[in-house]
Amino acid sequence: MQLIVILLATVSILTFLSGAIVFFGASKGDRVRSAWYFAAAIFATAWMASIATFMVATPDRANVIGWHVNWTFISAIFLDAAFLGYGAWQKKYGKIATLLFLFLGLMVSLAIAFNPSSLYSDVILSNTGNSVTMRMGPVYFSYIAFFGAIVPVIISVFFHQFLKSRSKRKRGGDIVTMISFAVSSTIVLIVNLILPLLNNWTLIWLGPLALAVTILGVYYTILRYRMLNLSSIWLRIFSYIVVIASIAIVYMIIFSMIFAALFRGSTPSTEVIVLNFIMILIFITLIPALNTLMTHIRSLIMGQDSNKEQK
Repeated sequence: MQLIVILLATVSILTFLSGAIVFFGASKGDRVRSAWYFAAAIFATAWMASIATFMVATPDRANVIGWHVNWTFISAIFLDAAFLGYGAWQKKYGKIATLLFLFLGLMVSLAIAFNPSSLYSDVILSNTGNSVTMRMGPVYFSYIAFFGAIVPVIISVFFHQFLKSRSKRKRGGDIVTMISFAVSSTIVLIVNLILPLLNNWTLIWLGPLALAVTILGVYYTILRYRMLNLSSIWLRIFSYIVVIASIAIVYMIIFSMIFAALFRGSTPSTEVIVLNFIMILIFITLIPALNTLMTHIRSLIMGQDSNKEQK
């Protein structure tokens, strides 16, 4: 559980920073699209934080956990609505679709916020795993219908732009974004919508982690296809953050697997995980400085060798 929370925190930080960098580093012509992406990143960060808080909540948090549960459902709605704006706002039909889904999402969100019992009847916090008992009703079916409609619309938007665009660069960016979003959405659909219907909440953490696929997809389209015009400084910062976060995530997963193999299935304590996480971040951050130091040492050694040869 501790590892999952660390991974969720890492992906949430990556998500928020990627949105902020894209927004502040984008050119004036891409400022509106970058604002929609930043909004999607903010709601995605809130979604991940709410899921992580729910997963580690103890029975003594029963009085306040309802707010986090509500925000989990609400932030997911506006996450997809904002991402639709990122993909479709440049077109007239895209503006209409975005505003329509924002309105529909707002209606469902208000129903959840003011009457949570219309969506779920109980929040169960226990040592064996936390869960939510969903209530079949108009709000629940509206919630499911919202995602059942907006996800195909987002995929269709990028596919339509892929077919209509004459620019090879633009077509490449649209297809990469479409595929990465489709992969993330499929995983989220299974672990965050279908499995909870079966009262299985143990894998809801996979949804936020799967969102990293879309983030990396957007990053790749910016880097490879220039889907958004970022200044070179902001692009380098974006690249550095993505690389650091990706290495940290892979390292923590490998570390936990090795730890479990060596200690017969046991999981490392929170202190061990946090310490390893901090150490890998420090190491990655120091890589440029270490590289410069090694280059300097190499030049000194090579210089001494060359001096000896000359003598």
